[in-house]
Amino acid sequence: MKRFAISLALGAASFGLLGASAPAPLALPDLRSIVRYSGVQLSPDGRFVAAVETRSDYVKNMPAPALVLIDVATHAKRTLTVDRPVVAAPKWSPAGDRLAFVSLDEKKKPQVFALPMNGGEAQPMTAADNGVSDYAWSPDGKRLAYVTADDPPNKKAIEAHDDGFAITQQPFTARSGVVASHIWIVGSTPKSAKRLTSGSWSVAPTSHLEWRPDGRAIAFTWNTDGSFNFWGRTRAAYADVATGAIKYFGVLGSSDPVYDARGKQAAYLAPNAVASLQMDLVYADVDGSHQRNVGARLDRSVANPIFAADGSVVCVAPDGTIWRAFALRRDGSRRVLPLGELDPEYVALATASDGSIAFSAASTNDPSEVYLLKSGARATVALTAANAVLAAHPMGTRRTIDWTSPDGIPLDAVVTEPVGFQPGKTYPLVLYIHGGPTGASTIGFDFAGVPELMAARGWLVLEPNYRGSNSLGAKGIATSLGHPASIAGRDIMDSLAIVEKRYHVDTKRIGVSGWSAGGWMTSWLITHDTRWCAAFDGAAVDSLQNVATLGDIDNYANILIQGDPWSDPAAMQRTIEESPQTYADRVTTPTLIVTDAGDQRVPTPTSYEFYHALRAAHAPVQLLIFPADGHFPTDPLHFEDVSRQWVDWFAKHFAS
Repeated sequence: MKRFAISLALGAASFGLLGASAPAPLALPDLRSIVRYSGVQLSPDGRFVAAVETRSDYVKNMPAPALVLIDVATHAKRTLTVDRPVVAAPKWSPAGDRLAFVSLDEKKKPQVFALPMNGGEAQPMTAADNGVSDYAWSPDGKRLAYVTADDPPNKKAIEAHDDGFAITQQPFTARSGVVASHIWIVGSTPKSAKRLTSGSWSVAPTSHLEWRPDGRAIAFTWNTDGSFNFWGRTRAAYADVATGAIKYFGVLGSSDPVYDARGKQAAYLAPNAVASLQMDLVYADVDGSHQRNVGARLDRSVANPIFAADGSVVCVAPDGTIWRAFALRRDGSRRVLPLGELDPEYVALATASDGSIAFSAASTNDPSEVYLLKSGARATVALTAANAVLAAHPMGTRRTIDWTSPDGIPLDAVVTEPVGFQPGKTYPLVLYIHGGPTGASTIGFDFAGVPELMAARGWLVLEPNYRGSNSLGAKGIATSLGHPASIAGRDIMDSLAIVEKRYHVDTKRIGVSGWSAGGWMTSWLITHDTRWCAAFDGAAVDSLQNVATLGDIDNYANILIQGDPWSDPAAMQRTIEESPQTYADRVTTPTLIVTDAGDQRVPTPTSYEFYHALRAAHAPVQLLIFPADGHFPTDPLHFEDVSRQWVDWFAKHFAS
């Protein structure tokens, strides 16, 4: 749920009017100035960084992305694209003479364009009828491999309106059957494109391509079919460029294979033996032999592996209340990269031949900037300061608290103190519970700015990492499986008890909130406790049966509950017991239920059911539906309105 915002000029003007006086605490309009960076890429020689810089256009109600180029030596920045509604996935050619990116063609299909760095207009590299979802330069820079969806096998029938389709792994929002995506290779002109792979299997929707340095193979993530429901169904794989034959690095559940620069080693992610929802890093030879799991010892769920110039694999992972970057070697040794308290959540780090690493990250008071870590350096250098005006606002101090669960799992939480906090003063408190549940609360600036806005209102904010969070190690996930809501609920209540001992909390003004699995925990807590002054219930997993039936992640739901409820009576019993809907008649808390009209992840009917159950129980409840598809609104105005509704709901009930 990463989003965007706009109007840096307005923020700068406001700051200028204040003169030398300190800015006021953060308010919702201030978030319109946010600039987000993504797709950071270092040029092969390490001299330039390319990135997508995104603001938000609140008049057109759409993101406003631009491809920018940053000089590493001077930090000078210039914009390379203008007025393109879509700009994504920049990638340097191996020689650094061209910069490719994804944008829309005249048919509104995403295609790859290449911009010559010595001047000139971007030229189309692909013309795929169904658009491009990922691509990669060949080692010699003469070809591109790309992923595109196949035509449906009954395309002619669909065109004749005979378009009924059979369901396999799709969510209730599906409007067509599953279609596989495959790898194609294109040369100097789009018309030269040729298919490399085919079959009912598919390149996974989250896959990225990577050529082997000798140009003879392309690594990717294989999926059973073209659906998004990939948990436990993927394999790290590679395709032979000469024949299209597929071979596998790892077992089911593996993903994200990458090669080192010499073409001697590969690495990929594989499910942890203790908890399959945690991903370990595995080294192998380029043919998949001689595998060695080096991630199990790290015991953190790593993401986005990439080989660095020194031959180690750099990846990111949540570790307690901060995301860290690790360099892991095949011999099992590791080091933590000195990123300080920067938070590169789920960001793929970019590397260069000189050993430099570039990435985008949040800090405690800044939602996004581009940073560089030079080889051997002890600290990062900020290459941008796009959110400096926002960061100048006084914000609540974010602190980490920790404790141990009854079964010995180390747990932690982030506590944000109100702006102007006074230790002896009594404050309202809001629980702001992360999703996933294999997510994590960290000290970085929140994607929607909700804790920051709450702290500016004078409230304490508690963000617990409960068992099931992916920042606590495999046992922390494993001990929650089968009973994810009840276990997490106990941990969250324990975190609240600790905060109540350390701070002066107004016990009559405690709110609970969250989105997705955070909404699930919110629903669970209001069905099991009546202390809450108010609850904000976002896209909540109120019925695990619905998620395992109507959503696009039913395999994930089955892992959480440890079985398929439709074939295993014991799993069905756990599904019922761990669903807040079962206990809806207990709710007395004033509750605002919020979701999108077309949420494919946590099906929208789930929120309707919980709403009607609370009405029947005579609980004060409102249901707010945004006319949007997806698991969280992506357009700027609805995105902003979620934050507004979230904060205003508690302001209303804390004041009453």
